[in-house]
Amino acid sequence: MALDKNKAGIMAAITAATEGVAPKQTQKSTRAHRTLPKGTVGSVRAGLGGIQEIDTALILPWGPQDRLELTAVNTDEADDVQDLVESIRTSGQQVPVLLRPAADRDGKFEVVYGRRRTLACQELGIPVKALIRTLDDREALMAKGLENASRQDLSFYERARFAQAILDQGHTREEAQQALSISKNTLSQLERVARLIPDLVGVKIGPAPGAGRPKWMALAAAFDAGQINEDSAFRLLATQDIETPSDARLEAVLNSLSKRGAAEARAVERSPVAGTAVKSTGSSVTLTVKRAGQNKAFAEWFDDNIDRLLKESYQTFKNEAGGEGG
Repeated sequence: MALDKNKAGIMAAITAATEGVAPKQTQKSTRAHRTLPKGTVGSVRAGLGGIQEIDTALILPWGPQDRLELTAVNTDEADDVQDLVESIRTSGQQVPVLLRPAADRDGKFEVVYGRRRTLACQELGIPVKALIRTLDDREALMAKGLENASRQDLSFYERARFAQAILDQGHTREEAQQALSISKNTLSQLERVARLIPDLVGVKIGPAPGAGRPKWMALAAAFDAGQINEDSAFRLLATQDIETPSDARLEAVLNSLSKRGAAEARAVERSPVAGTAVKSTGSSVTLTVKRAGQNKAFAEWFDDNIDRLLKESYQTFKNEAGGEGG
């Protein structure tokens, strides 16, 4: 398969990016991108090999997103970029990014990995050091996934979003597994988290780098069970200070679920009539009438008359409240 044949070349590029050494040229890496006309600027630059300095204005985004976008509420990655800015300002860019020629924009390049390094160089107004390789979408995806795996600094939630983005762009489940170096079961867990937790809630919480699978799976299960919804999550998160770390924001949401569960557990239950149970909680009042034994006839009668009884009870409530209940 083409992917297998080029895996060594991809790994060489990743190794070079890690160590700052240009990979040995192969026939694959010296020819023009298969979608580029011969003689284009992108083809020439891709064939030069080695580490090159590229104007950040020539670099375009590409592929499934592996990190949350930089937003006002998601300051973790913004802080990372600022740390990179200071590091590069002081010591220079130590690790190159990986680019590929843009198929439909001559002279432009797409960033396979190294987006934050590119943003840092852009902020500093300097060119970014880059390796340029002629990779198709599948090869670029594998390179991006392998580079992420080598760093292992994506949070569980970012991996879930990355996995979902890979699938949303038409890649197969097998390709997603390869890109993330995960099993079928882990991919299913990542999909569940990405599917059940609303995107905007996830972005509002942030990557929560200290939180692993159990916490995110617990939040996904809470959304699935209707214990929390997007509106209630946003109301809770709105009470958090904008500087609150994302791990603390996730913890606050999970704690609210625990408190709610404890309140449910403290529900008051009584049995005013044999065979019945009234359960009162902070959110509802539930009446149960058992259809068993001597109580069966009453249960049948109650089922036939419950609408009338409720309407009469509600009218009594309104009369006693002076009409304020309407």
